Parts: sequence; structure tokens; C-alpha cells
Amino acid sequence: MLGVNKEIIMSELEKGASMSELTKKEIKELSKLASNIRQVGDGEELDLSYKKLNSKQLGLLTKEIKLLKNLKILALNNNELTELPVEIFTLSNLTNLVLSVNKITELPAEIATLSNLTTLIVNNNNLAKLPVEIGNLSNLTTLEISHNQLTELPVEIANLSSLNRLILEKNKLKNLPVEIANLSSLTILGLKDNKIAKLPVEIGNLSSLTALNLYNNQLKELPTEIGNLSSLKALNLYNNQLKKLPVEIGNLSSLTYLDLRKNKISKLPIEIFQLSELTNLDVRDNQLVELPAEIGNLSKLTNLVLNNNQISDIPIEIGNLHSLIYLYLSHNNIKEIPAEIGNLSNLLSLNLENNQLTSLPSEIGKLSKLISLELKNNKLSKLPIEVNRLSSLIHLVTDIL
Repeated sequence: MLGVNKEIIMSELEKGASMSELTKKEIKELSKLASNIRQVGDGEELDLSYKKLNSKQLGLLTKEIKLLKNLKILALNNNELTELPVEIFTLSNLTNLVLSVNKITELPAEIATLSNLTTLIVNNNNLAKLPVEIGNLSNLTTLEISHNQLTELPVEIANLSSLNRLILEKNKLKNLPVEIANLSSLTILGLKDNKIAKLPVEIGNLSSLTALNLYNNQLKELPTEIGNLSSLKALNLYNNQLKKLPVEIGNLSSLTYLDLRKNKISKLPIEIFQLSELTNLDVRDNQLVELPAEIGNLSKLTNLVLNNNQISDIPIEIGNLHSLIYLYLSHNNIKEIPAEIGNLSNLLSLNLENNQLTSLPSEIGKLSKLISLELKNNKLSKLPIEVNRLSSLIHLVTDIL
């Protein structure tokens, strides 16, 4: 019988299955897996990922698995599982359970028995809902359920007081329960690629939050309470339907990264220029008509991206951004660049394509570190001779003959 483990045969017969349902190759592979599982013995980790296991085949291995009383880490990712055998939930010492890239349609209520679980990763499955019992996992610090079919979260998720990483990307969530405010330890909240139209004001209670990703949702406004997130360092609002930002955004004193791409913003609140730690500001693909002089207050800014707006004037205060490395201003209505551009001594890349420029200031020749200068589709008839001083320049794009 190809050395097949008798316990596997007996287990299958007990479940009323026929040996003819398994090929000789499958029997041999399962026998080998059973042997490998037994060799784990008192070990703490079992990796059954990428084994092409379906739920029936995993069920044939549960006699061996449930004997691993010291097991802490179980990886079952990248298989063909549709459900989990109940024996998995007898592994009371389990701390890490990885179930990503399967076909699991639900997590059973028995998940609550894994009281020592700190990491649960169920990305890329077919979950439509979470059991309320998930709220019993009081030691959970990481919960990832991206690329599923979730439409809502159980309010019991608020009981996960130890949770610091919650990733729910690529689902069908339309809102968040107000009880999310109870997740006082949460530092990372990933909600990109959902259908969220409104955030609860209670989100402002997440005082430990350092990263909030709301990329590709349907937000039309932000609650003023967003300004209470004093620990927030990264805020991604790319591809929503925002027309304006609350002035309270200026209270995000720790913010270093702000992505506002592809919204409908026509004006930035002056308070945004109080964000003294900001290094990356991306507002491309909006409807901005002006860039306030207060932009010069962002002294730590290294990346400023304003492509595809309706800006006509660049304030002279742009010259105060001495840390700036990348400045992208293409596809606007800019008619003139101030001489103060020459103060940007650390600038590596400058994109001014598709504007209304008729000339460039001679001070552009002071940009000694500039590597890339893009000028196509303007009204330039010539370049200032000082461009020849740009000794680091290796990429010059222009349509001047």
C-alpha cells in the first residue's frame, strides 16, 4: 500500500469515505505528511503551506495534528481548504494561525477556544462574515482578513483590547462599527479597497494609531475628530470623493505622509501647513486652483506632488523648502516659476510638463543636484543658458528645437 499510514486509512474509513477517492499519489503524499507531523513531536511550529491540501485531506491528518500539544505556530496558507476541522481548535497553546490563500467560507465559533492566539491571518479567502466569538480572542495583536467578502464587522471586534494591527483591505465594508473606538492599542488600520462612505466620529478615539489607509473608498468627508489622532504618521486617502478637508487635520502633529491623490479637493485648508513633520504630500489629480504661501512652512518636505490640478501661480515661499527632493507640477496652468526655485539645493527631480511657461528663471542653474528636468508641452522658445551649469543633469525632456 505504498507505505501508507494505517491511521490515515482508518480515519478515512471512520468517516465513511472510500479509498478510491484518493489517488495513489495522494495517499503517498498524505502518508509522508503524517510522518512529518509526528516528527514535530514537542515542537512549536508546523508548516503545511503550499501542500495543495483540501479540507478532506487535512481532516485525514487531524489525528496527528491534535497530538501536538505544544504547537504554537500553524501555517495552512496556500492550500485548497474550504473549512477547518474542529480538531484544529483543540490546540490550546496556538499563538499564530495562518490561513491565507484558501477557499474558506467561514470561521467557526470554535475559534474562540484558541485563547492564546496573538496572530490570525485569513487573507484571500471567501469569508462573508466573522463570528461574534472572534471577540473572545483577548490576546490577539494582529488580525488580517484582506481580500474576502466582508460587508460588516461584528461589534464584538471591539473586545480585542490587545489588537495593534487590523488589516481589512479589499472587502465590501460600507461602514465601521462605532465600537471600534475601544481598540485603544490599535496602531495600524488598513481599510483600502472597500466601499466606506463615512467614518464614525469615534475613530478619533484611536489615540495610538500611527497608520490609517483608506485608499479607494467612497468617502465624501472626514469627521473633525480625525484631528484627535495625535500619533498618526501616515494617512492615505487616495481615490475617494473628498471635496474638502476639515481644518482639524492641522492637529495631526506627528504626520509625515499624506496622500490625497484623486479626490475633488479645490482648496487645502491653511491649517494643513502647520504639519511641521510632513515629508510627503501628494495632492495630484484634484481641482486645486492655488498653492498658498504657507506651503513654505513645511520645512521637512521632501516630496511635493501637485500634478493634474488647475494651479496657475507658484508662491515665492516655495524656495523655503530646502529639504525638497522631488517637485512635480505637471499638467497645471502655471505661467511663471519664481526665482526662489534656485534655493532648492537638494532638488533631484523637477517636472514642469504641460503648463503655460514662456520662460524659466536663470536661478534654475543653481540646482546643482538636479538629475531630471522635464519641460515638454509648454510655451518655451529657449532655455536659459544657466541650464548648462546643471552638472548632475542626466535627464532633460524638452520639445525646444
